Amino acid sequence: SPMDAIRPPELQPLMRWTTEPLQLKNIPTGARVSYGGHFTAQRPTRLMILPVGYRDGYRKGFEGQAQVLVRGQRAPVVGSICMDLCMVDITDIPNVALGDEVVLMGAQGDEELTAYELASWAGTIPYEIPCAISDRVSRSYVETFA
Repeated sequence: SPMDAIRPPELQPLMRWTTEPLQLKNIPTGARVSYGGHFTAQRPTRLMILPVGYRDGYRKGFEGQAQVLVRGQRAPVVGSICMDLCMVDITDIPNVALGDEVVLMGAQGDEELTAYELASWAGTIPYEIPCAISDRVSRSYVETFA
Protein backbone atom coordinates (compact mmCIF):
# COMPACT_ATOMS: atom_id res chain seq x y z
CA SER A 1 0.00 0.00 0.00
CA PRO A 2 1.22 3.56 -0.61
CA MET A 3 0.68 4.26 3.09
CA ASP A 4 3.38 1.69 3.96
CA ALA A 5 5.91 3.90 2.19
CA ILE A 6 5.60 6.55 4.92
CA ARG A 7 6.88 4.15 7.61
CA PRO A 8 10.64 4.54 8.03
CA PRO A 9 12.33 1.14 7.56
CA GLU A 10 13.96 1.30 10.99
CA LEU A 11 10.53 1.38 12.65
CA GLN A 12 8.78 -1.96 12.87
CA PRO A 13 5.20 -2.56 14.07
CA LEU A 14 5.10 -4.08 17.54
CA MET A 15 1.47 -5.15 17.60
CA ARG A 16 0.29 -8.51 16.27
CA TRP A 17 -3.30 -9.78 16.29
CA THR A 18 -3.50 -13.55 16.15
CA THR A 19 -5.97 -16.35 16.66
CA GLU A 20 -6.29 -20.10 16.05
CA PRO A 21 -8.76 -22.08 13.93
CA LEU A 22 -11.96 -23.06 15.70
CA GLN A 23 -12.87 -25.62 13.04
CA LEU A 24 -11.70 -26.95 9.67
CA LYS A 25 -14.38 -28.00 7.19
CA ASN A 26 -14.57 -29.34 3.64
CA ILE A 27 -17.46 -28.13 1.48
CA PRO A 28 -18.48 -29.24 -2.02
CA THR A 29 -18.68 -27.16 -5.19
CA GLY A 30 -21.81 -25.01 -5.09
CA ALA A 31 -22.08 -24.91 -1.29
CA ARG A 32 -22.98 -21.47 0.05
CA VAL A 33 -21.34 -20.05 3.14
CA SER A 34 -22.32 -17.50 5.76
CA TYR A 35 -25.30 -15.17 6.11
CA GLY A 36 -27.09 -14.71 2.81
CA GLY A 37 -24.78 -17.25 1.19
CA HIS A 38 -22.37 -14.46 0.27
CA PHE A 39 -19.76 -17.03 -0.77
CA THR A 40 -20.43 -19.89 -3.16
CA ALA A 41 -17.70 -22.52 -3.52
CA GLN A 42 -16.50 -22.69 -7.12
CA ARG A 43 -14.63 -25.94 -6.39
CA PRO A 44 -14.33 -28.41 -3.52
CA THR A 45 -13.16 -26.03 -0.79
CA ARG A 46 -11.46 -26.37 2.57
CA LEU A 47 -12.54 -23.73 5.07
CA MET A 48 -10.97 -22.58 8.31
CA ILE A 49 -13.48 -21.10 10.73
CA LEU A 50 -11.97 -18.47 13.04
CA PRO A 51 -13.41 -17.33 16.39
CA VAL A 52 -13.16 -13.66 15.38
CA GLY A 53 -15.85 -11.30 14.14
CA TYR A 54 -17.05 -7.74 14.13
CA ARG A 55 -17.75 -7.93 17.90
CA ASP A 56 -13.98 -8.28 18.29
CA GLY A 57 -13.20 -5.36 15.97
CA TYR A 58 -12.63 -7.46 12.84
CA ARG A 59 -14.71 -5.12 10.76
CA LYS A 60 -17.62 -5.94 8.44
CA GLY A 61 -15.98 -3.53 6.00
CA PHE A 62 -13.25 -6.13 5.43
CA GLU A 63 -15.73 -8.39 3.59
CA GLY A 64 -14.63 -9.38 0.13
CA GLN A 65 -11.09 -8.06 0.65
CA ALA A 66 -9.58 -9.39 3.86
CA GLN A 67 -6.82 -11.94 4.03
CA VAL A 68 -5.16 -13.69 6.95
CA LEU A 69 -1.78 -15.37 7.25
CA VAL A 70 -1.55 -19.07 8.00
CA ARG A 71 1.57 -21.18 7.56
CA GLY A 72 3.27 -18.07 6.17
CA GLN A 73 0.81 -17.66 3.32
CA ARG A 74 -2.08 -15.31 2.61
CA ALA A 75 -5.55 -16.84 2.57
CA PRO A 76 -8.79 -15.00 1.67
CA VAL A 77 -11.59 -14.41 4.15
CA VAL A 78 -14.82 -15.51 2.45
CA GLY A 79 -18.51 -14.87 3.09
CA SER A 80 -19.84 -12.42 5.64
CA ILE A 81 -17.85 -11.47 8.68
CA CYS A 82 -20.21 -12.49 11.46
CA MET A 83 -20.44 -11.17 15.01
CA ASP A 84 -18.23 -13.92 16.44
CA LEU A 85 -16.84 -15.81 13.43
CA CYS A 86 -15.31 -15.51 10.00
CA MET A 87 -14.41 -18.10 7.38
CA VAL A 88 -11.18 -18.43 5.41
CA ASP A 89 -10.53 -20.40 2.21
CA ILE A 90 -7.44 -22.54 2.87
CA THR A 91 -7.88 -24.89 -0.11
CA ASP A 92 -4.48 -23.92 -1.55
CA ILE A 93 -2.56 -24.12 1.74
CA PRO A 94 -1.69 -27.71 2.65
CA ASN A 95 -1.61 -29.16 6.14
CA VAL A 96 -3.44 -26.37 8.00
CA ALA A 97 -4.30 -27.77 11.42
CA LEU A 98 -6.17 -26.85 14.56
CA GLY A 99 -3.68 -25.05 16.80
CA ASP A 100 -1.95 -23.25 13.92
CA GLU A 101 -1.28 -19.57 14.51
CA VAL A 102 -3.43 -17.38 12.26
CA VAL A 103 -2.33 -13.75 11.89
CA LEU A 104 -5.04 -11.13 11.42
CA MET A 105 -2.57 -8.23 11.64
CA GLY A 106 1.19 -8.52 11.80
CA ALA A 107 3.91 -10.64 10.22
CA GLN A 108 4.33 -14.36 9.74
CA GLY A 109 7.21 -15.72 7.70
CA ASP A 110 7.90 -13.38 4.79
CA GLU A 111 4.34 -12.00 4.69
CA GLU A 112 2.86 -9.09 6.66
CA LEU A 113 -0.62 -7.62 7.07
CA THR A 114 -0.22 -4.03 8.24
CA ALA A 115 -2.73 -1.74 9.91
CA TYR A 116 -2.48 0.32 6.71
CA GLU A 117 -3.66 -2.64 4.62
CA LEU A 118 -6.51 -3.47 7.00
CA ALA A 119 -7.55 0.19 7.00
CA SER A 120 -7.62 0.23 3.20
CA TRP A 121 -10.01 -2.75 3.23
CA ALA A 122 -12.37 -0.88 5.56
CA GLY A 123 -12.00 2.58 4.02
CA THR A 124 -10.63 4.08 7.20
CA ILE A 125 -7.34 5.22 8.74
CA PRO A 126 -4.74 2.86 10.25
CA TYR A 127 -5.15 4.27 13.79
CA GLU A 128 -8.78 3.13 13.86
CA ILE A 129 -7.87 -0.54 13.39
CA PRO A 130 -6.11 -1.21 16.74
CA CYS A 131 -8.47 1.19 18.53
CA ALA A 132 -11.44 -0.92 17.41
CA ILE A 133 -10.11 -4.22 18.79
CA SER A 134 -12.55 -5.01 21.58
CA ASP A 135 -11.86 -5.68 25.22
CA ARG A 136 -12.82 -9.33 24.83
CA VAL A 137 -9.70 -9.95 22.71
CA SER A 138 -7.01 -11.18 25.09
CA ARG A 139 -3.75 -9.28 25.25
CA SER A 140 -0.27 -10.34 26.13
CA TYR A 141 2.59 -7.91 26.49
CA VAL A 142 6.15 -8.91 25.65
CA GLU A 143 9.15 -6.66 26.11
CA THR A 144 11.36 -6.76 23.05
CA PHE A 145 14.12 -4.30 22.39
CA ALA A 146 16.58 -4.47 19.52
